[in-house]
Amino acid sequence: MNSKKFSNIKRIIILGETGFLGGRLSRHLRQHFPDKEIIGYGSSTIDLTKPEEVSRLSDVFDLTSAVVMCSMIKKQVGDNLETFSRNLAMTANLSRVLEKKPVRRFVYLSSAAVYGEDVENTRITEETGVQATSYYGIAKYASECLLRKVIAGQPQSSLLILRPPTIYGPGDRDAAYGPTGFIKKAIAQEPITIWGDGMEQREFIFIDDFLEAASRLLFHEFEGVVNVVSGKSYTFQDVVKILPAGLGLHILEIHSRERTKSKADHGFSNVKLKKLLPDMRFTPLREGVEKTFYAESNQEAVARR
Repeated sequence: MNSKKFSNIKRIIILGETGFLGGRLSRHLRQHFPDKEIIGYGSSTIDLTKPEEVSRLSDVFDLTSAVVMCSMIKKQVGDNLETFSRNLAMTANLSRVLEKKPVRRFVYLSSAAVYGEDVENTRITEETGVQATSYYGIAKYASECLLRKVIAGQPQSSLLILRPPTIYGPGDRDAAYGPTGFIKKAIAQEPITIWGDGMEQREFIFIDDFLEAASRLLFHEFEGVVNVVSGKSYTFQDVVKILPAGLGLHILEIHSRERTKSKADHGFSNVKLKKLLPDMRFTPLREGVEKTFYAESNQEAVARR
């Protein structure tokens, strides 16, 4: 249920609309909130690393606007100082605009990476200490802190920080290590390579579940950090085992690569999310993998025609 606190929001601005999450979120919001003006920006329309381009957002930022920041240079592009600097520059440039032109609601898409990709912890909550071990995770947390600082001085503004784990589903153009990457390999009938025995426990969130939670929390009165998680961990082997079963695939060729880092399991509590959205339901891994496989297979078949 939408909160009266944000009943005056007339416009929703999506930063990073040409990406997987931004694009899907934009379509979801247009469908479920037809009374709102939805404006999307991608890197081809506004380069957030350039202050002179970001300043153009002043024209649409006001106290009847909500902003959802999905823009980020992914770790797969290169987890180094260069991408860290560019990612932080985006938030810094936006913060300069926000200082002069506050918005009613700012939603920042952070990441569970702030808790540390290489840190063993199976009881992660929003109160768990930050231990970012990658430039990507450090940039995410630094951006959180910067936005808190800027928006804290604006009594009419509100900040929501979402920390999801790996999100997968149809339409993801990347082939990162995990469900989406494995599915793309299976469709292409290519070998799947896993690190070690693939028994690390991880959270994988289906895209539709993330969209449901994010769109509802956008208008929720809550301010602060929420882990968008199901509370259920799976292993990479779980994903691999689902793919042949019931999907009409031949036995997949699986390769194992020696680990370069120590094995670390992750597990999350979703007590806070369930308190905010009591009726929230999550797609089981098998169902999400099957939906993604069939959608991507059909898209691949259409592309070959």
